[in-house]
Amino acid sequence: MMYYEISLENLCFETIIGILPYERVNKQKIQIDSYFTYYTHSKNDFLDYCLLKNFLQDSFKQNFNLLEDALRYFLEEIPKKFPQITYFCIKITKLEIFNNCKVSMQIQYPKEQNGINNQSRSSTFHTT
Repeated sequence: MMYYEISLENLCFETIIGILPYERVNKQKIQIDSYFTYYTHSKNDFLDYCLLKNFLQDSFKQNFNLLEDALRYFLEEIPKKFPQITYFCIKITKLEIFNNCKVSMQIQYPKEQNGINNQSRSSTFHTT
């Protein structure tokens, strides 16, 4: 079995997310940065990162109320849809909510990998 790591960075799109009245009707720009560890059993076995990217983006068609709702959804659904993923960290950033800063939240899904607990892995994304 081989382990690989893949990142999907700077995935930007507009979506409805938030609880304030104007956030429920006006799309806002968000950015997703994500990191995944997954395993394969053979050289013909792989994680289709196009499917993964589409899953992340298409999930927002649900118009989540809170960033926490979206992160909880990923925590529940990614292991079901992509069982070969053993660890992930997803960061969602609201790019335009304030004019002098960005707001981000992230979540990790740690599972033991080869006896190593991934919670010790640095998961901070540095974006510009």
